[in-house]
Amino acid sequence: MRAMRKKALVPTLLGAGALLAGYAVLASPEPAEAHGAFTYPASRTYACFQDATGGSSGGALAPTNPACVDALAEGGDYAYWNWFGNLISNSDGRHREFVADGELCGPTPEFSAFNAVRDDWPTTNLQPNTTVEFHHNAWAPHPGTFFTYVTNADWSPNQPVTWDDLELIDEAVDPPLRSGGEAGAEYYWDVDLPDRSGQHVVYSVWERSDSPEAFYNCSDVVFVGDGGPTDEPTDEPTDEPTDEPTDEPTEEPTDEPTTGPEEGYCTAEYEIVNSWSGGFQALVTVTAGEAGTNGWMVDWVFANRQEITSLWNGEWVNHGAHFEVTNVAHNGTLAPGESTDFGFTAEVDGVNIDPRVECQEN
Repeated sequence: MRAMRKKALVPTLLGAGALLAGYAVLASPEPAEAHGAFTYPASRTYACFQDATGGSSGGALAPTNPACVDALAEGGDYAYWNWFGNLISNSDGRHREFVADGELCGPTPEFSAFNAVRDDWPTTNLQPNTTVEFHHNAWAPHPGTFFTYVTNADWSPNQPVTWDDLELIDEAVDPPLRSGGEAGAEYYWDVDLPDRSGQHVVYSVWERSDSPEAFYNCSDVVFVGDGGPTDEPTDEPTDEPTDEPTDEPTEEPTDEPTTGPEEGYCTAEYEIVNSWSGGFQALVTVTAGEAGTNGWMVDWVFANRQEITSLWNGEWVNHGAHFEVTNVAHNGTLAPGESTDFGFTAEVDGVNIDPRVECQEN
């Protein structure tokens, strides 16, 4: 497998202005769980978020791209505000087993609208047979491996993406991390692009080495030209694409899904305990599963832009409407079945819809 290069020219990013300046409001030094997706070439969820917000960090979602419009209508705004959270928490390297053919772009219900088979998703132009620096947003850095695939030469955007459609073109282990990317901190590394033409999907799997969690994202691209000069800066073209292994870094599918190691780690229950005009107080109860906990994280997305004003018995971070709360020193370790809680006050303008909260290992 290729060694990662230390330097490459940076391509022009997909029609995006500066994004998320002041978007992450931090109350703890760094987020607790990994979240991220390609910003170049733009993942399908990131491209639609860009389309829906015009590069701003708030306001109403108003996509203009037809595919993004339909995805919002079908799946709601969770996948937009949580564009960096397209994950399965317990796949543990068994990607084919957990992610079905035709569901690679959105393997969970919250993101399933992004599996739609159509040729009008927002795209990024790439040159075949060149070396290009890819950028993967890192809301929360963690060690791991990024597997990058591209659809085979005979694939068409009018058919679903399946595992057999993919060719592994790059494998980057713990690539370098830098601040100041388009959407905040980002991983970056060089990828040798194969000989392709027309519209394709670049598919990425970010497999954490410190957790069974993995992220799955499609980036819609159009290969243009033959590797000669274009408006976007690139490295000099390679003579021929290098031979890369085509086997996916996974086990073959089994007849029945295997129980993931994090299943039942903890649960969370959300309750509004007081409310007043323009605000409310909520209590979230965390209960350990049968193995107990040694650190937990609860996350959710507010539907009506509720904003936390104070929080106790936890540390919190938000990325727009997506909130994460992690334990503090005295309440992270729980015996099987033991519970703890944290509370917060928040502002709300309009209907205060209860979010769906999820608990996982920190």
